[in-house]
Parts: sequence; C-alpha cells; structure tokens
Amino acid sequence: MDLNKRGRLQVSRAALLSLACLASFLVASVFPAGTQAAPDAKAAASSSKPSKPSSPSNPSNPFATLAPAVPAAPVVSPALQNALAAYSQSPDQAGFDRMVAVMKDALVQPPLRDIDAAAIIKNHPQLADLGARAFDAGGAKVWAFNKCPFAQTVIIVTGHPAGPAAPGKPPAFPAAYRAQLLSMPPSISVSSAKVVTKSAPAPAKVVKNARGKVIKVVAAPSAPAAVAGAPKYLVIAGSDRATGLITLYGLKPGEAGWMAAPELFTSVPPFLLSSVQGRASFSGPDIVLSLTSTRPVAEKPATANGKAVGQASSGYKIVLRFVNSKYLLEGKAPDEGPAMVVHQFLQAIKDGRQDLAKAWLADDHLAAIPKYLGLYGKTDQVYKLVAMSNPMGGGSRFRVVTFGKDDLILDVGVIKKYDYGKPRSYVAIKALFVAPPDPFAKKLVGVTPNFERIGDPAPSPDAPSNKIETKQ
Repeated sequence: MDLNKRGRLQVSRAALLSLACLASFLVASVFPAGTQAAPDAKAAASSSKPSKPSSPSNPSNPFATLAPAVPAAPVVSPALQNALAAYSQSPDQAGFDRMVAVMKDALVQPPLRDIDAAAIIKNHPQLADLGARAFDAGGAKVWAFNKCPFAQTVIIVTGHPAGPAAPGKPPAFPAAYRAQLLSMPPSISVSSAKVVTKSAPAPAKVVKNARGKVIKVVAAPSAPAAVAGAPKYLVIAGSDRATGLITLYGLKPGEAGWMAAPELFTSVPPFLLSSVQGRASFSGPDIVLSLTSTRPVAEKPATANGKAVGQASSGYKIVLRFVNSKYLLEGKAPDEGPAMVVHQFLQAIKDGRQDLAKAWLADDHLAAIPKYLGLYGKTDQVYKLVAMSNPMGGGSRFRVVTFGKDDLILDVGVIKKYDYGKPRSYVAIKALFVAPPDPFAKKLVGVTPNFERIGDPAPSPDAPSNKIETKQ
C-alpha cells in the first residue's frame, strides 16, 4: 500500500499516542494513585500544613518507631536513706546503732526483701563507705560493716521467699524473713560465715558382675545428706584489724533467735582461738586456719651440701574438723597424699635406709641433707609434722619438728617421669629446707600427731590363713 506524506504523518502520531498511553499505564501500575506528587506541590503542602508524626517506613514492623525503654528507677528504702543521711551528719556510735536498727527492719520488708545484696549496696552508696558486705552462709545471710570505726554489729537474716504460684493463683506459701542484730567487739572484721549441720555420709554404691558377685564398693557421687533433726550452727569467722588475731563465733538457734554456742569449740585448744594470727576460711563445714608465726623466723632452704640459698614461708595450716556437732583438730596422720609421702620418708630416715629415702625424693642428692643433720638411724627420734601454707609454685609444704638444732621443711608435689617410654605421675618430695626451730611451731606440735613406725595391718577375716590345722 502506497501512503502519501500526510498518511504517514497520521500513522506516526497514532504510534506516539499508543506509546504515551502505554507509558502512563506502566507508571500508574508501579506507583499507585496518591503516592506521586509534584515536587513543588509537595513542598507547598508541607509548608502550609502542620507537621504530623511520620508513618513507619516498614508497615510490617509496628515496633520500628517505638521510643527507647526508660530505665527502671533504682530500688531504694526511704527509711534506710534517711538513716544513712542522719548518720553521715552525726557519725557516732549512737547514730550507727540507729542506722543498723533501721536497716535490720528494711532488709525483711519490701522493696529490699527480694533484691540482691549487691544492688542494695549500689543503690545506697553510704553502705559502701562503711564497708558493708553480705556473706551467704547457706541458710542465712550475714551483713557486716568492716570499715565501721565503732563497735561492730552484724545483721543475721534468715527465712525463705514465697513459694511458686500457679497462673492466676496465690503463692503456695508466703515469704517469711527474720532479722537479728549481733554485737561484736570493736575493730572486728568479718571474713566469712557458714551454717553447718551434722551430715550423714553418702550412700555407698555396690558394683556387681553378671554372676552377682560384688566387684567393688564406691562412694556415690551425691553430696552427703543432712541428718534429720540434727542441730544447725552458724559460725562467723573474722579477725581483729589491729592485732590480726583470728576470731571465731559459734551460734545456735533458739526461741529468741541465734544465741551463743560455746560447746562448738570445747575440744579445740584455747590458744588457737585467742592468740593466733592469720585467717580463717571454710572448706565445707570444716574450718581451715592459715596461721602466721607471732615471731617471724628467717627460714633458709638448703641444697644437698647443706648451704642456705634462700628464704621460705613461716605460715602454718591447721584444719578443724566438724565431727558430731563439734570442732576437733585432725588427730591422726593421713594415710594417703602428700603427708603419707613425708611419713614414709621419715620412716626410712629412722631406719637408716638412705636408699629407701631416695625413693621418695625428686632429686637423689637431697638425701644427703638428713645425713648432714645426723638424722639417719635414730630409731628413738620422734618427729612432729605441721602443715604450712602452700608454696607459690603449688603443692604442699610441711615442717618437720625434730626437737634438735634444726628443723626440716619439705615441699611435696607431683612430678612426671618416663617408665619404659611412657609418662607417669608421682607424688614426691621436690625440695628440702633446713630451718632453725620455731617456738610457734613447737607450740602447735602438741596438737598434731607423732610420726612413729606404722604397725603391720591386721589380717582380714576373709583372707586365706597359712596356719596348718591338725585333723582330729
């Protein structure tokens, strides 16, 4: 078909209109009506209309434009705050006593009753100035003020929180707390506290084979259970800030609250509770006394030729065992571990067996030190062993009181040796020290065991007998 110039122009215009319509359709489908506005019109509208809060950029996330959470206000007790402010203005014994009385009541009432002790001290900064600390004694909480310049008063809090509650129902049982004040001598700094009670040993686990024969009996991994009806005691340990003397307080519950329990320490020598310096800590229900000598003694370790080469520690360690609701000193020599290694070494010295003594030494040359002191072959020699503070490198340290010119200090630890190309670990004496006698150690030896010859073990009734019986 032959089109003239006018016809071709009409066709071109129709094609352009079709393209324009197609472009308009595409724009309308991509950008819905009302979302596209002229820049000038939008600017004019924004300048003429008041501003409104912008809609969320992501409608699917309704939390996108929420304001940040406001931190909760610290939980404080107005009564305690006022008492602390009054004490700050009048720091005397009467003001301190009033503040402690107010704090005793505040600790067992909301809002302080259900929050942590660290949060209480943080929200009441004046308590940190008094050195306030809360010791979890396992059944009781003991508050002490170790920086108080006046007579020490501790707060003992006992009780339990509210029981669990089902949805929509009240708690199974309400919270019940009780607080009590305990006066202590001046300048006492409390270091730890523990509720102790008589415990039953863990039940033994019997292992049998397929035929029902007992192979071995091992202790169950569960912790010892408390004996029903056994009395509970609260032990508070501390020291005098001026003299460093150890202080132990024993308390038992009564109708009016906690009261003194002097029967706890009746089997402990009095000098250990009144005239020794150091620190007391707990290992379960037992008390570990880390003692320091009242007169520092320069103890010089020795090499194989007996020459002093350095200085050793002068601290001692005594363990008070909690047995049948009383504290007792360890009255027998341990039958295993580092102390047993020292025992066997001393026994070889008494027997004059230097070859056997070397078996317990990490270095054979150390066996010459007892020979230098003339200790080999003294069968009537009595040795006393006193546990000392552990050395810096780990292991155990003991002082052997020889009642002669010099004492021995032994460091015991684990060493590794290769037997037939395989590494094996042994407990052996790693170092020997020659030290002058320590009067404080001689005072302690009255409560530690003698290391005499070990008797032969009694025959087991199940063991086969070599005795020949004549038949009738």
